[in-house]
Amino acid sequence: MLKAIAAVFSRRSGGVTLALAIASAAITPAAMAADKTPIVPFEKFYADQRGDGKLLRFNAFSGEIPGKRIKALLRSGQVVGDRILLSEDVAVYFPDGYIVQSQARFSKYIPKPNVVPGTVASRDHLSENPRYALVERFDTILGRECARTEYANGFAALRIKSDGVVSLVLETSGLYDQIVDEQTTTYSVTSAVQPVFIGNQGLMPELMAKCGRG
Repeated sequence: MLKAIAAVFSRRSGGVTLALAIASAAITPAAMAADKTPIVPFEKFYADQRGDGKLLRFNAFSGEIPGKRIKALLRSGQVVGDRILLSEDVAVYFPDGYIVQSQARFSKYIPKPNVVPGTVASRDHLSENPRYALVERFDTILGRECARTEYANGFAALRIKSDGVVSLVLETSGLYDQIVDEQTTTYSVTSAVQPVFIGNQGLMPELMAKCGRG
């Protein structure tokens, strides 16, 4: 996977050498023999679509991520390469080489494949997002909602699954509502096994307490 990340970075930066902290971490027998941990949300759905049955898990070594699934490198502060965007538009974060967080966003409308997001000017530039149907399956995929509060210009909800995965779901107005003349909701999902990796520490203690996990 490290070679695949380096290749992606090279294509996007004109051959600049990729210098990652994780690149110095060799794949050791201990890393390869990591205990089974909870599956990253939505992985089962996307694995079924791909037909390969390969699932990413929290605390798994980042080297297990297939190179063909890497869509882009993302920046985490001053570091490039400890967060990547998967081909399914799910971002995973591995600050020490092991996956600790995932993020996904579900909007009802998305730009068509040949349209740059910043240039969307009419409904003709948009198509309905087939992945938006997953919102109806949040109870199964993320666990039932156990806390909710108003947040910013929308709502924040916390879901905790029986396997220990905690998910913060932020609900905001759809980015393209004015263009489509329709009120929609965008759901931004951040998941982790350890709540500290979800961030939003001004909000999480309140929600965790309401869920009985504070």
